[in-house]
Order: sequence, then structure tokens, then C-alpha cells
Amino acid sequence: MFFAVLLFIILVLLVISMISVYLKTPMYLSGYSSSFTMQFNSQFVVLSLILIGICFFFYRYGKYWRKLLRVNLILSVLFFLAQIYFTAVLFSTAKKYNTKVSFSQGLKSQQAPVKPSETYSYLTIYGEEQHIDVFRPEKRSPVPAIPVILVHGGAFIEGNRTQVGYAANWFKDHGYTVFSIDYPLGKEDRHNWESAVNSVVTSMGFVVKNSKKFNVDPDKIVLVGGSAGAALVMQADLGLRQGFAKSYDSPQPPLPAGVIAIYPPVSLSELWQKIDEKKNIDLKYAARRYLGGSPSEFPQRYAQLNLIDQLSKGISPTFIIAGEIDHVVNVEATRTFVKKATELKLPVSYVEIPYGEHVFDANSNSIAGQIEWNKIGEFLKNNHLEN
Repeated sequence: MFFAVLLFIILVLLVISMISVYLKTPMYLSGYSSSFTMQFNSQFVVLSLILIGICFFFYRYGKYWRKLLRVNLILSVLFFLAQIYFTAVLFSTAKKYNTKVSFSQGLKSQQAPVKPSETYSYLTIYGEEQHIDVFRPEKRSPVPAIPVILVHGGAFIEGNRTQVGYAANWFKDHGYTVFSIDYPLGKEDRHNWESAVNSVVTSMGFVVKNSKKFNVDPDKIVLVGGSAGAALVMQADLGLRQGFAKSYDSPQPPLPAGVIAIYPPVSLSELWQKIDEKKNIDLKYAARRYLGGSPSEFPQRYAQLNLIDQLSKGISPTFIIAGEIDHVVNVEATRTFVKKATELKLPVSYVEIPYGEHVFDANSNSIAGQIEWNKIGEFLKNNHLEN
């Protein structure tokens, strides 16, 4: 009896969570449910089969609470069908973007992040040293490697260079020399809307200045960022072109050879509006620390960071990937950005993951994670940025 009731509660919660993902509402429940489903989709398929087996066994051989046992069996089948549908959607997405994925790889655990080989201070600002970690490829080559600069997320006010996740592993394993940077974070009395992007540009200059030491090609810098970091790498590229992003004490670097932006907020003014409409998670506290206040208080600052209006002087080859139901950034603005870039015939490629929430790629082995990294590899190959 106790086990049957407990199983009923678990199944109800699982089924409700899946329904929430498909309905894309309510915001918090669908968001959390999507995050777990994206990361553990293959495991959830296996789990659903196990639950069906358990429920069928109890229904077949149980003598009491037959109605409850029948309900449990029905719920387990519904959960299984939901997982099969979700898996089919992801495989269909992989086919749409012409990339191969593996169900069995999704059963693997996430690889532990590699450790840096060196750490340097590349900038001192606000009395704080900003550091850069270096991850050198295992096989040293006489030919200069392509440098990749990783910029962490955290709403512009949190995080640090150690939050490299799977990115450092992937690029290092593929022969790139990886640099992961800190940048000044926003505070109540310190707004970093200029210093953050200028620090990214300064780190590029640092890599250029020390290119021989690191054995990298200074003309082929690839910028990679997620969330706030994605916004910053796009700001660095467009800002170098428009003149609002500058290096502090390192040489002004060349334009990046490629930009990889993972769920970037491309328009903070539109994001503020979405928050007012209760369609996005409230991150106004972060915006106030980053920019100083609201769009009505600082229209020029928001206008500069509305990246869709910064395309007049072109853009470096850029790959953008986003989740369809991202409640942290405004994916509608991302679609608009991509549409305008396409109309201007700029080198921007875009992948959108159905039912994907923010950080849908936390497990790189998941089907969604495989799609992301396969497409990143394809982007680099198409732009002659392979080692």
C-alpha cells in the first residue's frame, strides 16, 4: 500500500512536469522540468521503461488497491510516451540541422572539467586583478594553434573564469589553446556595462601580445561565451567595429575570426520589457548592477547594447544557439537579430532547440548537448578555423 501510494505521487509529479514542458507554462515549472529533461533525456527513457515494468508487475500480481495499481500503470505508460515523443523531437531537430546524435551517448555522465596549465593576470581594474587561465592542447605543434577565449555567464554580476564546463575540454581535445577569463562584475556602486566588454577586448590584446609565448595565431581568435558571456563576446566583436569597445592596456586586437554565442541576450531593453510582461524571470536586480538602472533611466546605455542596431559595419562569422522556451533571455529578440543579419547577408548561423530552457546544454552528452557541439565543430570547419 505505502509503495503503491509513493509510486503514484512520483508518477503524478513526473507526468505533470512533462505536460508543463509541452504546454511551455507555467514559467518556473516548465523551465525546471525542461532543464532536467534536456540533460537526462536518455536516462528518462530508461527510467520510464523501468517504471512501466514495476507498475505492470504490481498490477499483474497485486491483490489489493487494484484501481490505484491500474492508475499507476496508465501514468507510467503516459510518462514513457512523453519521453519517446521528446526523444523523437530532438532526433528530428538533429536531422533538421543535418547532424548525427546518439541515444546511447546520452546515457554517459558529464566529463569532469580539465584543469588549466597556467594562470596569468591580464588586467587590473577597480583595484582588482583580472585573471586568465590557459589550457594548452595535449599535443604540441610547431604550427601556431587557434586561440579560443571563453567568457563565463552569470548575469554580468556573478561567476568566474573557472566555470568553463565542457567547453575547455572540447576545444583542448580538438587542438585549440584555450583561455578562460575573469572580468569585472557589476555591483550596486559599480556598473560594468563598459568595463566588462572592454576587459574581453583587453584579454584579446593580451593573447595577441603573447602569441609567440602561447604559440597561437593572433589573427584567428575565436570568442566563445554563454548567456551574459555570449552577450559580451558579441559586444566585443560589434563594439570593435563600431568603436565602443576598446582595450585598456594591451594592444587593440584584430577582429575575432569567429564568435560562438550560446543563448545570448541580444537586447536588454526588450528583455526588461519581457520581465514587465511576466514572460521572463525577473533579473532587474542584475540589470541595475550592470547598467545602473532601467532603459528609461539610461536609454543610451541600453541602445549601445541592443546588438540588433549594431550591424551596420558587419559582423564576424557568428554561431548562435538558443532554447525555444528560454525564460532567462528573450529568444524572440534573438530570432529578430538573426533575421536582420540574414537579410543583410551577414555570416550568422542559428540553431534553436525545441523546448530548450536556459542552460539546456549542461550535460554535453545529452542529445541537445550533442547537437550543440556537433554544430560548433561544423561552424569552425566551415570557417576554416580547424587546427
